Amino acid sequence: MKRVWTLLPLAVALAACGDDGAGTSVSIKGDDGNTLASVGKDGRVEIKAPGFEGSVKLPKFAFGADDFEVDGLKLYPGSTIANLNVDSSGGNDGSVKVDFDAPAAADQVQSWFREQMQSAGFTVDLKNGALAGKTGDGSPFSLKVTPQGDGKSRGSLTVTGN
Repeated sequence: MKRVWTLLPLAVALAACGDDGAGTSVSIKGDDGNTLASVGKDGRVEIKAPGFEGSVKLPKFAFGADDFEVDGLKLYPGSTIANLNVDSSGGNDGSVKVDFDAPAAADQVQSWFREQMQSAGFTVDLKNGALAGKTGDGSPFSLKVTPQGDGKSRGSLTVTGN
């Protein structure tokens, strides 16, 4: 759960930066599976913790490829993050799931990720059309990329604790 609390200031700081884009939502879940903090695409920050519960409206924010990294791996260049979910429930190190929109065709994005992952020391296999394997530190991951129209795609990257 300590990891969850270290991400909360980041979420609030990003929300405070403001942006005129579509916005990004962030959700952080605790050991019991309940949401501890969330930041909606509209900038509403909600915190629920033992002894404290509150909500505040901040400017809408968005962040993208340069604002996210897993074991040295960034998102496809020009991507924007639609949703970021951190879940520390389940008795392990939890999981991080990021949904992102990429400005390229799905096969191009998937090929780029495969090359970047292999360069970063990930083990990578193709399973049912998705990339799966382990990060450089041994955490299991999966990446599914789907077409979203001409020259666009939506990706979903999930990394779980080991």
